[in-house]
Amino acid sequence: MNEEKIVWFNGTLMGETEVHLSPFDLGVSVGLGVFETLSAYRGLAPTFPQHYERLVSSAAEMDLSVPDAEEIADAVESVIRANGLGEQRARVRISLGTGARDLGGHCSSADVQDYIIVTAIPQDDPKPMAELVLVPKRCNEHSAVTGIKSSSYANHVLSYRYARKAGADEGVMLNTSGNICECSMSNLFLVKDGKVLTPPLSSGCLPGVTRAVVMKLCQEESILVEEWDLSEDDLFTADEIFITSSAREVQPAKMVDTEMQCPGPLSKRIAEAYQRNIHNEA
Repeated sequence: MNEEKIVWFNGTLMGETEVHLSPFDLGVSVGLGVFETLSAYRGLAPTFPQHYERLVSSAAEMDLSVPDAEEIADAVESVIRANGLGEQRARVRISLGTGARDLGGHCSSADVQDYIIVTAIPQDDPKPMAELVLVPKRCNEHSAVTGIKSSSYANHVLSYRYARKAGADEGVMLNTSGNICECSMSNLFLVKDGKVLTPPLSSGCLPGVTRAVVMKLCQEESILVEEWDLSEDDLFTADEIFITSSAREVQPAKMVDTEMQCPGPLSKRIAEAYQRNIHNEA
């Protein structure tokens, strides 16, 4: 029997089975909410400020309120400690929802309030490399939730499941214009002729925290990095591919059933720079 996990719910640590949400909650019924997932190393979450900033930005688009950064940082630390994860790598999730309101945002009770849940579970280190497959599901770069880490995440989850069933680790998603957008659970980078390329935010991709860190590291390492509209063909003509997320960090990748060098020299160099950066911060 699995041991019950401790979570932080609206300012209080409690067992996961003690959390109660209304069946009329819009986060439950229609996915109206936002979330952040970040990695902690030996109790410290070095990218917390960037994740908190994105949480606030996403919440504003959903008309949700967010506790101040100090309170959420304390919640993250408390949940990690309460679950005995202070000496290892942990996956922390911060979820924010609306409470039981109607679709217009109105509530029938003065007791209804936005809620926030913080959880932490053990997280393994990423595999040395990932295999990718193109998935049929597309990102809508014109969607109302583009650029928001929205709880309405079914499109990406289904794309991830498609990729896993196809024997891959991640699915590459195009947008409605037919350009590369992102992977189902990560941002994507290509290397061509010594230059690092990644889809622009206008493609509909999430403004990933690790994506931003990597672009900054490339500049510091004197590696040319550019946002570029990338086509499906670029996946098969690139010299290297790597993907980024809090969970995957910087993970060298290649398309399934191809002979692309993996890891390539630039991917390896950037991954090593990321490791130095993240552990210096932690």
